[in-house]
Amino acid sequence: GHVFDLITDKGFHGVKINEEFIPIYDIIKKCKICGNQFTGEICPKCKSKEYYSKEGFIKAIRELASEVKYVFLATDPDAEGEKISYDLFCTIYPINNKIERLEFHEITKSAFIKALKNRRRIDLRLVEAQLVRRIEDRWIGFELSQVLWNVFKNRRLSAGRVQTPVLGWIIERVKEARKHKKVLYLILSNDLKISIENPKELEVNKAIISNLTEEEKIIYPAPPYTTDSLLRDASIELNFPVEKTMRIAQDLFEAGLCTYHRTDSTTVSNVGINIAKEYLQEKFPSLFTPRKYQREGAHECIRPTRVIDVERLKYLIQTGILRLPIKFTSDHFKLYDLIFRRFIASQMKEAIIKYQKFEVKVNGNEKIIENPIEIIKEGFNKIIPIKLYDRVKEGEYEIKYSKLLRIPIVKLFTQGEVIAMMKERGIGRPSTYAKIISTLLERGYVFEIKNKLINTTLGLKVYSYLSEKYGTFVSEETTRRLEELMDKVAEGEIKYQEVLRNI
Repeated sequence: GHVFDLITDKGFHGVKINEEFIPIYDIIKKCKICGNQFTGEICPKCKSKEYYSKEGFIKAIRELASEVKYVFLATDPDAEGEKISYDLFCTIYPINNKIERLEFHEITKSAFIKALKNRRRIDLRLVEAQLVRRIEDRWIGFELSQVLWNVFKNRRLSAGRVQTPVLGWIIERVKEARKHKKVLYLILSNDLKISIENPKELEVNKAIISNLTEEEKIIYPAPPYTTDSLLRDASIELNFPVEKTMRIAQDLFEAGLCTYHRTDSTTVSNVGINIAKEYLQEKFPSLFTPRKYQREGAHECIRPTRVIDVERLKYLIQTGILRLPIKFTSDHFKLYDLIFRRFIASQMKEAIIKYQKFEVKVNGNEKIIENPIEIIKEGFNKIIPIKLYDRVKEGEYEIKYSKLLRIPIVKLFTQGEVIAMMKERGIGRPSTYAKIISTLLERGYVFEIKNKLINTTLGLKVYSYLSEKYGTFVSEETTRRLEELMDKVAEGEIKYQEVLRNI
């Protein structure tokens, strides 16, 4: 993790403002009492003077650097990792100036050797992008948080240009979910289940199925996982909170089983294609269809690093053939299986599926239904099955069961759905997705029931106050624009001092 952070007692929230902006950093401490991270000598949260300091770590690193010829910095391959490497570079340079950066997106022998062959300097553009993110978090987030402390007399509260609009989405969704619609739920004598929204007639006894047509469709596999799609699917399929998914994905990365999990790219390298090829040649040799999903200069997707499916992985661990640096739980196996199957499926042939389309008339109510009924040509469905329905016949059917329901016009958000919306609307990044959700929960702005997010009264009051008084700073548009500017800093298209001056 980070070794240094912005101070709080000098400049404007740790940044001196002269002709240019100069951030001032100090060693991070962790409070022994409450676990809060801070700079300075006293925990701002509980006022304790007892803390662990990263100073001991820095001394150890400097001592080691004095005993070796070269130092290679191999922190995570993103802006946060680049900033950590930069800080370590500054710390080690007076002791040993032969320092280079290694970058690898998977912890395997081949990736390590490749990184050694392609060692480089610190990318200052990435460091500057991280500086902008941290400073604007202080200037906007910390400043607004202090306003909230004074207004609500509660020092646990916080605000931020990403967390506040996301809180607004959840509040809006809860409001919409309070509105209801009528749905008539029916089971016909042929066991077909149908639901009719806002039915015209409620008294029903027979259903007529007509206008049957059948059509073959080509269904392509989904691309490999990115951070947002992994968080969404793990939330829906495994009921994992986003923070848990990121923690387990970090374990899988550190164990050398999966590539780096903070990515917005679906690109597949030649190494990845060869992994899929080797696996499929053994299992389904005729179904291998390589796809790169390539974006120029992009990082790689989330994928397995070895030709090992979950059953093989269990066997290797249980027999002691494969020894890992972490303790594997059933949840680790579940997430690994999700990642493995999605990736392998992405490198398989498309499936050809026959769909049946038909019309159901129940008194004055009508509904068009289309269901997959038959696999015409096997493809990726051998790894990720497609649910099939029974073929129906034309005719008149009795109603076996009917019930009129009142259901919300929209469903409440899950954690994964909020992450998907963040990605879609361009606010937040793979490194911040999970943190935003966990912050909203920790601050008491939202709570979770049956994996659904609901705002609290406190969350509503805080959002209403911020959007009314400081809407410019926490609007979705401002947030999106700042994210785009930070991306431009990372790509060298704009100077980071310009962005800070803009903020």
